[in-house]
Amino acid sequence: MRAIVVQEATRNIPTSVSGALAHAHWELSTASGYTEALSQTRLGDVDAIFMTGSQHTSQDSSGSMARNQLLRLADSKQIATLIIVDPADTSQTDSEGDFVEFITSDISADELQGRFAMIQRYNKHLRQVEQELRSMERMSKRIDDHFRELDQEMRLASRLQRDFLPESQHTIGNLRFASTYRPASWVSGDIFDIFRVDEHHTAFYVADAVGHGVAASLLTMFVKRSIVTKEVNGSDYRVLDPGQTMSILNDALADQSLPNCQFVTACCGIIDHRTMALQIARGGHPYPLLISPDGLITEIKSTGGLLGIMNDQEFPMVETHLHPGDKLLIYTDGMELAFQGDGSEALDTTAFQRVFETSACRHIDDLVHHVETLLDDDKGSLNPSDDVTIVGLEVLSDQPAPLES
Repeated sequence: MRAIVVQEATRNIPTSVSGALAHAHWELSTASGYTEALSQTRLGDVDAIFMTGSQHTSQDSSGSMARNQLLRLADSKQIATLIIVDPADTSQTDSEGDFVEFITSDISADELQGRFAMIQRYNKHLRQVEQELRSMERMSKRIDDHFRELDQEMRLASRLQRDFLPESQHTIGNLRFASTYRPASWVSGDIFDIFRVDEHHTAFYVADAVGHGVAASLLTMFVKRSIVTKEVNGSDYRVLDPGQTMSILNDALADQSLPNCQFVTACCGIIDHRTMALQIARGGHPYPLLISPDGLITEIKSTGGLLGIMNDQEFPMVETHLHPGDKLLIYTDGMELAFQGDGSEALDTTAFQRVFETSACRHIDDLVHHVETLLDDDKGSLNPSDDVTIVGLEVLSDQPAPLES
């Protein structure tokens, strides 16, 4: 234990106190005044401070200022400070800090030794707590640095994942496409694409890896790489129907021997611009919605199980023909969890359908934008429970239009 003994010019520490300190084997450092004690306290490792004091003792302004600064510093550094006063001086009854205590100069040796032992015991515990706090501060800094680095990496991953997606609004031939993509966190378990297969066909798909976050987002990259829409044989090729595309994707996923909790739902479609024939296949995914020009909504129903569970699964294809003004919507199951703002525990599975119904007569760009606005206004939109993706198309004309290069 190291203590500073402040010796004033007019008042010294009683010999009984200094003798008891020496007997306790404390390392003593004498300061000739408060200014020197203040300097030693700032620079050194001090466990206790002893000084004399009385409200009746006259001090110059500089000495009084130094004394007050010393008491504040000792209190901030949690240093035990004992102020020795005359027995007759009863004016000082209030503590000048949480770690300041007054004792009288006629204190008995036993009580003095008890005070020193108490200081020594609590000082040990206090220093242990301080050491643990410093360790926690260092750990907290490392955690902060780690989360800051992780945040930067997730921002980059989010930006890269979005770079794999097509433009949210664009036209291919006589088809107008619009989409919205809303990850529940930085990265998403949803992915979609819209692309030309050849000069006559346009393909599109929406896939949803189970869950959301990093693991699901990594699986979406595998899905994008494994989508095959045509079979090339030398200089010739054959456009695959969506059922065949889904089977190839399913086998590619199943070959990875993913854990039982990892699977994918998907919906894939191909349109022939010459005949406006639409072929659709799905696996475990919500039914796509066909919207007529007058706003009538019907589901395009086809069977097909989850992708990635087992090989050699079949995904039956459904074919229909589109007409001017027809719209098609494909969405992920995150939509089914949206618009639950009434606070009830039961899931309202028709809430999103009512949103589509009230928006059905809008053009596809306006329809998707309107749904986005409602999602933004929905209760809990800042903390969504799942990723939400919507891909929509609208037939602009019944005359085949040349595909844009």
